[in-house]
Amino acid sequence: MQRGINLMNINDISNGSEVKIHASINDHGIVLLTEAIFGVSAGLLVKPMEYFGKYMQLLEPSNVEIRNKRDGRVYKFMSTTITPVKTRYGNFHLIRCSSKLVPENTRKAERFYIEKLGLMSINGNNQDLKNCLVHDISMRGISLVLERGTNVKVGDTLNVMFRYGATLHNYEITTMVVRKFDVQGKDAVGCSISNLNVDLIGLLSSKKKAATELDKAPETSLNPDISQEQQIMEVEEDLAKDLIPERPTTITITPSASSSGKTLREQKRDEKMAKQAREIANLLDLRDV
Repeated sequence: MQRGINLMNINDISNGSEVKIHASINDHGIVLLTEAIFGVSAGLLVKPMEYFGKYMQLLEPSNVEIRNKRDGRVYKFMSTTITPVKTRYGNFHLIRCSSKLVPENTRKAERFYIEKLGLMSINGNNQDLKNCLVHDISMRGISLVLERGTNVKVGDTLNVMFRYGATLHNYEITTMVVRKFDVQGKDAVGCSISNLNVDLIGLLSSKKKAATELDKAPETSLNPDISQEQQIMEVEEDLAKDLIPERPTTITITPSASSSGKTLREQKRDEKMAKQAREIANLLDLRDV
């Protein structure tokens, strides 16, 4: 156990916390967003998620990010399963995790996730611009997910440009690579920012304000007439009955999903969903930029 870092169970996550799930459909990455309701003995109950009209059922481990409202920290972990469940209050999802959750970092500089496509030049070479994904940004630095085949090394200077916000304002940053790592199997770099311009200070301020407003959002109450403890007890009883969620039906996501043995109608349906998944993936996968 790491000294000085508070570990927690998944069912200790606060009501109203923001949940982000990275999943894969037909080898294409998607990001699912939901919100924590409360923890139960089996895991974390969250608001229901759908993908093209069907409930998600992730039987394989998935990467999960949760921004816990109680302490403001981001917890990244691997779920055991994420399955739809039915309760007397409706259909939800249950995230299970067998390990303790560890805060992503304890740095003083608060990080804000951007996840926007951008362009960058390496060491001032503006004739050979590279695609990148602006992953997150803080007062101290920025992290970038690199386009496949992009070669950079620690010490390189990167000039990064990206558009963000409702007005698609153009932001430009000059950074220096200080470390290399990977995000979801893709090469990434962490860069330091020596001088923040007015635009970036404004962006960070707006992100911080949005995060503060999220913290003020009311918690989800399944039944305002009883306490949350009583609600948890009732949901525990329902989960023990192993109830099957009502419509829409579920879609099971596994890396080795196969269409063999399916009817022609089912195959056509899966082909249509796969095409829609590719269209979404084109916005997320740098290889398709």
